[in-house]
Amino acid sequence: MREIFVGLDLGTQGVRTTAVDKNGNIVSSSVENFIDGTRDPELWWDNCKKSFSSTVSRLNSQDRILSLVVTSTSGTLICVDDNGNPLADALMYNDPRGVEESEILNKKLDWLTEKLGYKFNSSFGLSKVLWVKNNLPDIYEKTRYFLSPTDFINFKFTGELGITDHTNALKFGFDLIDYKWSEELEELGIDLLKLPGVVKPGEFLGNLRKELLIELGITYDIPLFTGLTDGTGGQIASGAVRVGESSTTLGTTLVIKGVTSMLVKDPLGRFYSHLHPEGYGWFPGGSSNVGGEALEKIFPGEDYRELDSRASSIIPTSLIIYPLVREGERFPFVEPKAKGFVAGEPSSRDELYAGYLEGIAYVERLCYDTLSKMSIDFGNMVYTVGGGSRSLIWLKIRASVMNKVLKRPEIASSGMGAAILGASRTFYSSLNTAVSRMVRIELEVEPERYLVSQYESNYKRFIEELSERGYL
Repeated sequence: MREIFVGLDLGTQGVRTTAVDKNGNIVSSSVENFIDGTRDPELWWDNCKKSFSSTVSRLNSQDRILSLVVTSTSGTLICVDDNGNPLADALMYNDPRGVEESEILNKKLDWLTEKLGYKFNSSFGLSKVLWVKNNLPDIYEKTRYFLSPTDFINFKFTGELGITDHTNALKFGFDLIDYKWSEELEELGIDLLKLPGVVKPGEFLGNLRKELLIELGITYDIPLFTGLTDGTGGQIASGAVRVGESSTTLGTTLVIKGVTSMLVKDPLGRFYSHLHPEGYGWFPGGSSNVGGEALEKIFPGEDYRELDSRASSIIPTSLIIYPLVREGERFPFVEPKAKGFVAGEPSSRDELYAGYLEGIAYVERLCYDTLSKMSIDFGNMVYTVGGGSRSLIWLKIRASVMNKVLKRPEIASSGMGAAILGASRTFYSSLNTAVSRMVRIELEVEPERYLVSQYESNYKRFIEELSERGYL
């Protein structure tokens, strides 16, 4: 028998299912893409089921799936009724609604934000819960549970409704220190019974529903374990699970995570700290609204490999770009009305493309500089995962802008992190052990000396541009 561990990553553009063995080798995988911009949870489930089914169908008869773990976006809200049926489209993590509600939460729950060291903003699930209560009272009254996408897909797989994990619960206002929903939420008119029960990531939730197993032709039970946010999954996949290590997940957005032994608080609310999946230590970091989305919006449908090739002879550019393509930023600074900009005149579309790669690298450095100013030092090495980590020129730019060594694991995805979490609960004795056995570094990129000094100068200009606009 070959032991198999499956991770399912529900993203903003589609769903990817990854099945790996005990050594971290991919034995089967499948991708289902969404219609652009869909927010229909039932459509998400249809694609999750297709992707999982396709992945399982490629396994050998001697393979046995020991675990399934789901990961998805953090802060996205789904309202479901008593039967788990969605009452409306999901409110995505980057939905600007909830800005006013987040200000109310920061005033009313200042003791909680001081205790846990973060500030509510519109990307938080609790801000969206309060927005639904204030603006969609009928939906609020009919809601049995407010769920994250991970919780919803877990329910569809197992039939177990109303359970979440503590990485997803953070943005819904869960007290990670006392490990409970605070009664003060009721003073805001939020019914605590509408909030799910909270357990650690990787807790056994239930076996897959019998009708799904029959449909898949599987004759044994497949256990599903509670999942985690995609940023936390990406961090696990990167290998950064020990104190002093850090990772960057570069996908649609930019997610920075690290590991500390103590909780570090940020009174400005630029970052927050997840409780370690196993309950000890902390994962401080944050999510920016910039990332690969900028390339999708500015260079839609273009051949990125060809653009990468041409960019290699252009860098460094003289452009200073803040690559935000929607209003509002949350990390490395909080500004609901922030807007992207291009300082300088690009001589060609190729230079503009290279400038956007550099701009995202400047934001990444600013994220780490922000953490460093809070006495969080992650040294001169960063693990990196996500679709953006596949670009070699981008890796060179990022390493040179930050003057850090980048290490890319062989399998760089949040789904891989979910699969590793499952293995840590069924085959290995701990998450550290599972990571050490299943994560393999395939590439190290060092800073280019001739670029470091030039990017240092450009980065200072980047900071000046942000300061002039009042963002810093």
